[in-house]
Amino acid sequence: MSLPAALPGRRERRVDSTRARLFEAAIAEFRRLGFARANVARIAREAGVSRPSFYFHFPTKEHVLLELQWLEERVLVARLERARSLREALHELAEGVIELEARLGDSDLFRDMFSIYARRPAGLPIDEQPFPTVAALARHFREAAAHGALRARLEVEAAARYLGDPRRGEKRAGLL
Repeated sequence: MSLPAALPGRRERRVDSTRARLFEAAIAEFRRLGFARANVARIAREAGVSRPSFYFHFPTKEHVLLELQWLEERVLVARLERARSLREALHELAEGVIELEARLGDSDLFRDMFSIYARRPAGLPIDEQPFPTVAALARHFREAAAHGALRARLEVEAAARYLGDPRRGEKRAGLL
């Protein structure tokens, strides 16, 4: 019996496992020493791989933060999708961000995760990100507008971007 082509092979599972170990080692290093002082060689050694292996999976340390942001944003979007109204979605957004900082267990890591958008490091595809939080918020804003719950001239897409775009997150993070 042959296996379906969609199942990952041993090599793909090993690559995924290595990437996961590097990701976890990097996050631990960021928590321990801070992002700026984190060392790729130490991260790779902690993950049991070579330094070039780190760069195969993550071209820069910033790419690790971008992946962390993407993973955490998926959790936040799930909360927003369960909300039944704009008011509930905004509440869930605030609660989700507060819980995110607590889950990360380090306000510096939280700040570093958002600051990659302000620093805009070369080679990091920030503007190519889909920002699903913005899309989820925009849906709630459009529904509220359709029900007459918003001012007629409110630009719902702009409002959703203002609240959900992580490129503005560093400014919001200072408010928490």
